[in-house]
Amino acid sequence: MQFRKTIPAIALGVVSLTVPIAASAGTDSSSPAIEATTADSSQVESATLTDNNGKPSRSLSVKAAPKGAANEAATRSEKVFSTGEVTGEEFSSIGLSWKKESAVDSGLTAETRIHRDGAWGPWQNVPLGLDDGVAEEAKRAGAPAFYTDDADGAEVRFTSPKGSLPQDLKLSFIDPAKSPATSTSSSSSSSSSSSSSDREPRTAQAGQPDVKLRKDWGADESLADPGYKTQPSIKAALVHHTVTGNNSYTQEQVPQIINGIYIQHITVLGYGDFPYHFVVDRFGGIWEGRKGSIEMRPGTEIPGILGGHASGFNTNTFGVAMLGNFEPNNSEGGEDTGPDPKPTEAMTTSLADLLAWKAGQYELAPEGSTQLVSAGGGGTNPHPTGTVLDVPVISAHKDVNVTACPGAKLYETLPDLRKQVADRLGSA
Repeated sequence: MQFRKTIPAIALGVVSLTVPIAASAGTDSSSPAIEATTADSSQVESATLTDNNGKPSRSLSVKAAPKGAANEAATRSEKVFSTGEVTGEEFSSIGLSWKKESAVDSGLTAETRIHRDGAWGPWQNVPLGLDDGVAEEAKRAGAPAFYTDDADGAEVRFTSPKGSLPQDLKLSFIDPAKSPATSTSSSSSSSSSSSSSDREPRTAQAGQPDVKLRKDWGADESLADPGYKTQPSIKAALVHHTVTGNNSYTQEQVPQIINGIYIQHITVLGYGDFPYHFVVDRFGGIWEGRKGSIEMRPGTEIPGILGGHASGFNTNTFGVAMLGNFEPNNSEGGEDTGPDPKPTEAMTTSLADLLAWKAGQYELAPEGSTQLVSAGGGGTNPHPTGTVLDVPVISAHKDVNVTACPGAKLYETLPDLRKQVADRLGSA
């Protein structure tokens, strides 16, 4: 299976795709066709776009920056790399990843347009930095899964002011529908099984809101590390947003979006499990993310679950991700968010319920502060190992890492959120 310059040529096995690659300025026409696809799992097929030195494969066309730019000196080395139009069988998310130790042009941007229902959609920004170094357990750096709905084609282009791309850059096509767990959960949600994916919380916990289990979004438990990743205690909650490309998703699409996040993080980025402990959707649905997050509480054999959501600050925290993009004017990528992308009332109500439940278990003061110690790790974490941060008990990802997460419009709701959680605990 090879990329070729003039012959439509990616046969990606489970996801069969074709890529017409046109010759363009900056493309090395003498380089041989390369093996550029990998079958990661039944749900993922990946195309390799650069080699271990960051040299583009022949799957990418390369163009220099347009002449006559306003700042010609700054754009002299700028290049645009494009996959061309990729069409074939259906997928529902795409992922971008690269070698974890690779240098990345700080000005690098990515855009995609999606083909569905016989037509190409508009170009959308794809976020590149949210998961850079987020978890010590990650084996690759990369972007979150970008939800495409049921698409059968994509084109991705990268713009680099320095004219460079990351090492071992890959484009992945993700189809959670091919997961055996997804098929089983959709065909018979009431069936019983001894599988860990079908487990129920051991007891009804005081103050627990309705939290959907991993089986409800179709988790393939054979992909995740076995057992639980435990930690001794929880001192703070960190709020995130997923920036998965679509703020107007339907209720029926939620499990597919969550499953895409799971598969991208495990199969492509090399995480051991889902990055966040919980996910809250715009309809108010609460979903268990990382295995064991429902059961964890002090005084049990699962006093805490170690997540993979905040570089250097996964210890003593749990992460809750709001499904969507709450950064104004689309600056974080995906569907146009407009000037005021606030979370829905159902979403914030469920988030307050969830945080009150866990804060009550761990005896956390919702309007108080605590200290977290950096484990280092670089990437989005600027704090050296051992740095002590004073943070609110209910904080955001941006309070500990260099990121826009959870988006400005969600971040500005946190003071009121803390009060809502305190009120819930005060009336308990």
